[in-house]
Amino acid sequence: MERFGITSHNGKLGDASPAHQQHYFDRAKKNLADLHAYPIEKQNASQRLSTHILDWFISRELEGEKYQWHNYPVNQLFGVQNEFPSFMASQHRLLAPRDCDYYLQRLGAVGTKFDQLLESLRLREQKQILPPRFVVEKVLTEMNGFVAQPAAENILATSFKTRAAKIKDLTDAQRADFQNRVETAVTTQVYPAYKKLIDYFNGILPKTTTDDGVWKLPDGDAYYAFALRRNTTTTLPPQGVHDLGVREVARIETEMRSLLDANGFKDRPIGEAMDALRKDPKFHFTPDDQGRADAIAEYTRLITQAIEKSKLLFKTVPKAKVEVQRVPVFKEATSAGAYYQGASMDGTRPGVFYANLRDARNGRCRRWLITKEFPGIIGKSPPRRN
Repeated sequence: MERFGITSHNGKLGDASPAHQQHYFDRAKKNLADLHAYPIEKQNASQRLSTHILDWFISRELEGEKYQWHNYPVNQLFGVQNEFPSFMASQHRLLAPRDCDYYLQRLGAVGTKFDQLLESLRLREQKQILPPRFVVEKVLTEMNGFVAQPAAENILATSFKTRAAKIKDLTDAQRADFQNRVETAVTTQVYPAYKKLIDYFNGILPKTTTDDGVWKLPDGDAYYAFALRRNTTTTLPPQGVHDLGVREVARIETEMRSLLDANGFKDRPIGEAMDALRKDPKFHFTPDDQGRADAIAEYTRLITQAIEKSKLLFKTVPKAKVEVQRVPVFKEATSAGAYYQGASMDGTRPGVFYANLRDARNGRCRRWLITKEFPGIIGKSPPRRN
């Protein structure tokens, strides 16, 4: 929309209220009815395929309406509380002075956003849907650390300062004014919103349990079977998928066994051998800023290599650029080892591969280095035993 000069949405945040969430399903029902209004017999083969795919997708979404509260919107990996700062730091458009105004508008909208979020969390609580204790503990650690920072050191302020410095149409005085307003908003609007969320999670902590699976949720078994269908398209029952997984583990272990035996780990249990590889210093980066820089450089090299090799396999390759960045420090302790954020549709923002480099010695990049020395083990880890 930006390419057509439509930018006012950049000053808003998405609606997180239960009413808005229900509106999604109401609209989906109307969309499905509209789709069914087109006679299938009058469609050509390509149109029938598109109709079938869209029908399947919307039907699966509507099947999940009764499970719409079976999730945890605040969680340690990709929760609202850590996605908002990341979004503002990397995805909010900052190319012109008006984008700075939009930035401030979004900071000012956090209170409403989190109030809506709290409304949906309380609704889940009424339905006996609470996150496991470990999730609550982790998000409390993360959020308390987030609000403990002086505003000027918060990612919302530091990232703004770095990016606003590149806006040529701003004078130094304007930059300083915007920076002061951003830091004030962090203190007076963002932090109070987070503290409400902190208070809520402190309140539910005593109610949480260590029963972590979806079986603890209302109709948990049925929800699990639905989630399986929705995410895999298979009609296999959960036990059938589990049995398939057990067979695959056995097959993969056989392949790993031969590779490990040929590389000095003969007869050593697979888990023990992989643990030894993980601890071998030659596969580690140094636990300092230089090690983190080296890890990012190695990730970048591997991605560049993969893109070049893909040109030999695919006629069409992605046009968007991709960068490697460190997971924002404020959420490293609870974040995944790595994740990807897609590029913008207009190409103005590249895709970003985020690597968790809290301790470069334990970075996922180490696994790539292992695979260079032990080809064939790529993507294979010792199977979990529960």
